[in-house]
Amino acid sequence: MLPDKFAYLTMALLYLLAWWVIYLRSPWKSGMIKVGIIGGLMGIIAEVWYFHDYWRPPMILAEGWPGIEDFIIGFAMFGVGGYIHSAYTRREIDYDRQTPAKNRDFFILWVLGCTSLTVFSLVLKIHSGYVTFLTFMGLAIYIWIQRPDLIQISLISGVSTLGIVMVIYYITFGVLYPHFWDTYGMLNDEPILGHKILSIPVSEMLWHFSWAVLCSMFRGYRNGVYYKDASTSEA
Repeated sequence: MLPDKFAYLTMALLYLLAWWVIYLRSPWKSGMIKVGIIGGLMGIIAEVWYFHDYWRPPMILAEGWPGIEDFIIGFAMFGVGGYIHSAYTRREIDYDRQTPAKNRDFFILWVLGCTSLTVFSLVLKIHSGYVTFLTFMGLAIYIWIQRPDLIQISLISGVSTLGIVMVIYYITFGVLYPHFWDTYGMLNDEPILGHKILSIPVSEMLWHFSWAVLCSMFRGYRNGVYYKDASTSEA
């Protein structure tokens, strides 16, 4: 077995494999790449919120510091969560219903999300696992209220992404590195978050589900894109 420093990279590369499968099926390939680059950068920045109370994974170049693994996982998560519905449903864009872009509103939501993670996690010291899930779902509900047509797409994306994550995490942390979360995680003493199913922390399930629910609506919400009903798209 490879040393522990390859565990995070293994998980990230498996996630990237899932991204590749979705990329081959998605009609919006250029969008996946552009969003992925932003996601990679956010993956590096995001560790500011997680290294202090969530985990301290060893990496191939360093330990406890953002590395290439963070970029890969961020790149893959933005693409999988944001575009999985386009690859596995037949929901075509309804060009007769498109509304003006909401770039300003989208930026405000991004600022609110970052502020919530910073204030509640770093300042008030509430565990980042709880803060992340509640922040993502809070923003998702806000979008649902304005765009109820996106609810179905977001839930499909959340459940589908969770299924992919369960496979990736079981291979990585259930088979290859079963000691990983006990050694490098900071979740064991946290109610709910530290509980494991198939060697996968519940916190990780909540994280990826809520992220995909939120991320899958970014394109529709920000760009004012509407999708045809499934029955219409298949006609």
